[in-house]
Amino acid sequence: MTLLTGATSVGFQSHRPAKLINWRRLAALLPQPNSGSSNLKELNQVQRRLQDDFLGCEALWTIFMAATWSYRYRTRLRPLPSRWNSIDLLCNTVGNTPRLDVLQEQLMHGDYQACSPKVVRLLTDVLVDQADLVSLSTLRPCEFEELYAHLGMPAPKQRPTQIFEVRMGRGNQKSEAYARLRQQNKESVRLGFYGCKLEKLYALLNSNTLTNGRRLELTSDVNEALARSKPQAGLGGSRCGSILRCVVVVEFVFQDNETSPDKRHVIIKDADTMQVSYILFYGQTCSEHAAERQMLQMQPARKLLNWLESHQDEAISLGVSLMIVSSLAHFGCSFFQIFARNGLHVLKRGLL
Repeated sequence: MTLLTGATSVGFQSHRPAKLINWRRLAALLPQPNSGSSNLKELNQVQRRLQDDFLGCEALWTIFMAATWSYRYRTRLRPLPSRWNSIDLLCNTVGNTPRLDVLQEQLMHGDYQACSPKVVRLLTDVLVDQADLVSLSTLRPCEFEELYAHLGMPAPKQRPTQIFEVRMGRGNQKSEAYARLRQQNKESVRLGFYGCKLEKLYALLNSNTLTNGRRLELTSDVNEALARSKPQAGLGGSRCGSILRCVVVVEFVFQDNETSPDKRHVIIKDADTMQVSYILFYGQTCSEHAAERQMLQMQPARKLLNWLESHQDEAISLGVSLMIVSSLAHFGCSFFQIFARNGLHVLKRGLL
């Protein structure tokens, strides 16, 4: 124990004067109350969001990360979080951010000094401030069938690993405008499916994907939408999956929108006439994705084997014919050469 001037320890009489404390050095070692208080408040907000719905926060963070790392970030990262005007600074901060499960473990043990102020600010912008406008709520697997019945859609052939309900905050003006439009056109409300890469979801959630005359093509078949969704790398160690595909359930008001001749596709021109309702995640590990790719590459061979099994007589006849032709290939070549040479000789004799 360090003794202050004039103080003595009980039971121990010191004949030396007590050493003075360097207060400047002690103040430098202690945490600064001004900078730490704001970070502590923001980290408490982040901690509450993680405790309420960790998987929903991780999905939202994964979507944001995919848009940030995309080389098309100018169109994918809309809106850009506040206080971030440089993509380089944003990428560096994202790279220094720990995994959300690690961060949650640190916060549970009271370790509030693990993150830098920039990381705390970014987490607050995405998981707190942005989530006040648009957030994701995780559905339990037992609720999937109830959702299909509620939406009036058939169950997908491939079961999604996670389904998230998109919830709009009270201060979301676009959501309020769509609610009024939906109330005025109840009979023309429809559902469509949109399969896309993960990096497109951030702008789509915020209705900022139909800028500069862009259109959104929806399909009425969820399986077709999944086939259009290209796999993209997610976050390593994420509960959502290392490789992700996604299908978006879009509710829209059929107003000034085009349809395909077969009535299976709808072209959305105005973002104000649509709203994302649910997101279906199809997560895989890297090994599962590699096995699926190998199965897809073997599909042509499987089709040939299936045809051979269903047409055994034709397959035997074809095999015997190919064997005879291959065995007589050399003889057939010599025969045609002799025939052509003799024919040319006869032609010459006749002309002369």
